[in-house]
Amino acid sequence: MFSKSKYFYSTRKLPSNTVKIMPLEFARRFSIVKTYLLCALLLIVYFISIFKFKSGDRGKNLILIYSLTKEQAIRNGTTESLRVFLDSKGVLSDSDSLTLIEIRRLIRCKRYKTLRTTLDIPLSIFSSKLSIRKRLTCWLSMFKRFYIIIKVQNKNRQAALIFKEYIFDEIVYSALNENCIEKLITTQSHVAFQPLIFEFKDLVGKRYMVWYSSNSIPIKYKEIKFKRFQINPAIYKNMCIDEHWVWTKQHKDYLGKYSQARIIVKKSMMFYESEISKDLNDIYDIVIFDVIPHNDMKITNNSVYTTNEMIAFITEILDSITNLNFKHGTKFRVYLKHKRKISKNHSSYYSDFVSTKVKSKEINRLDHDQNLYDVIKRSKLVIGFPFTSPVVIGCELNKPAIFYCSSKLLIPSRKSQTPLFLQSKKSLYAYLEKKLVVVK
Repeated sequence: MFSKSKYFYSTRKLPSNTVKIMPLEFARRFSIVKTYLLCALLLIVYFISIFKFKSGDRGKNLILIYSLTKEQAIRNGTTESLRVFLDSKGVLSDSDSLTLIEIRRLIRCKRYKTLRTTLDIPLSIFSSKLSIRKRLTCWLSMFKRFYIIIKVQNKNRQAALIFKEYIFDEIVYSALNENCIEKLITTQSHVAFQPLIFEFKDLVGKRYMVWYSSNSIPIKYKEIKFKRFQINPAIYKNMCIDEHWVWTKQHKDYLGKYSQARIIVKKSMMFYESEISKDLNDIYDIVIFDVIPHNDMKITNNSVYTTNEMIAFITEILDSITNLNFKHGTKFRVYLKHKRKISKNHSSYYSDFVSTKVKSKEINRLDHDQNLYDVIKRSKLVIGFPFTSPVVIGCELNKPAIFYCSSKLLIPSRKSQTPLFLQSKKSLYAYLEKKLVVVK
């Protein structure tokens, strides 16, 4: 409920009485009907799972991973890259515990060693960890709660927001034995609320939040009174997290102002490692990393994440490269990599702008799901919109890497800031010339 409330995108403090946390809008009747149908379907699935044969995983401890996307968890059709990443960070530590990875968009289960993907972690636990007797008892409790919450829903439409947690998740987690969960892992995709299991302290060894990007520190604007789409930092005080893993010291210092959890700087964490050898064939001259603007004005209002600002960002870089090539007789090529695939929620005007530049061969577009480490290893220079994560990776790999934005909305950056943040076409051109051209 908090993630859908006015407090989530507010600089106000959280109310002392949590009952005052109200959604921005009530659930529509159509969405409520969909919720009823989903719950009824889940009840049928859980009932079928009662009679599933016992699994060989029943006696194993669990490591549960939530909020990863399909692209983060699976590369080249397997979770091997994720396993290598988890090993490198000491998450698995030669553990033979069963690791369940919840991915809502993946129907077919993927297995690699002790890793297994699932559509729904509570359902997997129900069918593989509980005895038939416990399953039957749980299912009857679920059916009873389904009836109860329908009655509540008629009086309070907000109840639709907690259907799944109340009917299914809480009952399954409550049926587990103490200390059967070795680790819980989530990402900032669940920054507004952690999955319900994070509140069951007696079941869990340790609870982690792994930050998969470095751009979670609010940008500093000149006009601080304007309303903007920003996360209320007060949420960090109430997180059910024991340990945060972040990319930079700056992020650690920011989180430390609000969170009592342990915060560790782990450098970049993309849930995979580099896949190429040191021998690089294809070289990218300049690689740009943008932030695709949203088409919702509520999100982009009074910020630098607008269509106009992003077009200015691309245009100014292209102008600087054109001037550089003309002055020095060079032929530097520009590549653009989006963080994710452009969707209907993104600005169509910006999408058309980029497509036009690609057709005119001013820009070469890279696939959004390419290995980020490999792209940057092949790059001569990296430019990112503030404060995109590839620039941090570029610095890790000892590549010339900068943030760039000439917007008048932003306060001037510190000259000592690392990575470097340039804010004018003049300084951008001087930097490109210094790093790409040997000036006699």
